Amino acid sequence: MQVAFHTDSGVQRQENQDYVGGFTNQAGRLMVLVADGVTSTHGGEVASAMAVEHFGHAWESTTIEAIKPTVDWLKHTTLAENQAILAAGHRFDDLKHMATTLVIAIIFDDQIVIGNLGDSKAFLLQDNQLTQVSCDHNLKNELLKTGTLSQSDAENLPQANSVTRYLGVDDHAEIEISQYPFTADDMLFLTSDGITKVLDQSTIQQIMQEATTLDMRAYELIAAANRHGAPDNVTALLVSRNSEEDTK
Repeated sequence: MQVAFHTDSGVQRQENQDYVGGFTNQAGRLMVLVADGVTSTHGGEVASAMAVEHFGHAWESTTIEAIKPTVDWLKHTTLAENQAILAAGHRFDDLKHMATTLVIAIIFDDQIVIGNLGDSKAFLLQDNQLTQVSCDHNLKNELLKTGTLSQSDAENLPQANSVTRYLGVDDHAEIEISQYPFTADDMLFLTSDGITKVLDQSTIQQIMQEATTLDMRAYELIAAANRHGAPDNVTALLVSRNSEEDTK
């Protein structure tokens, strides 16, 4: 298995509030995650760093090797981290509104567990098809889920893409968790929303399948987004099941 990631402020932002990392627990299970600090509040970069580092170090101390206890751990750790971010905000006045999105993946022998809050995203490349496997938690999607709005009405909703789930902000932090097959030639892509604002899925897939190293593909996702005027921070994390680099 290979892991590669890069992050950049983008071409229109001076500060990078994205944070990315990969961690392995004592049972050898890999966890990767991307957090995107909320730019409308102070301390977004603090919240995203806290989330990744705290989740990561907590995972490193576990011996979990099965999916069900992993799901329970994700739910518990999400609530604990939300309280940690809120507590830090209470201690420091300039951080009192800080928050971050989070997308996280934990990899097993032939399965992958995905969890997210907000609009940072997880994609799986399987059988030559790239599919988003995380749910964007925004106003439009939340209203569609409850049946409050039709699809056509939701598309015209003011502030339709306003994010509705975070770590931070308040005591409510509900992580959405799903499970998918992850085998052989499959590839995982985690990202904040900066790349997908400027690159469509076909372009992303083309870069993911380039005949070069995984590290160069992650770098090229960042570079391509910046060439298209990325208005936000940009982060790309790739995990490949292949153990050998493809440099043909």
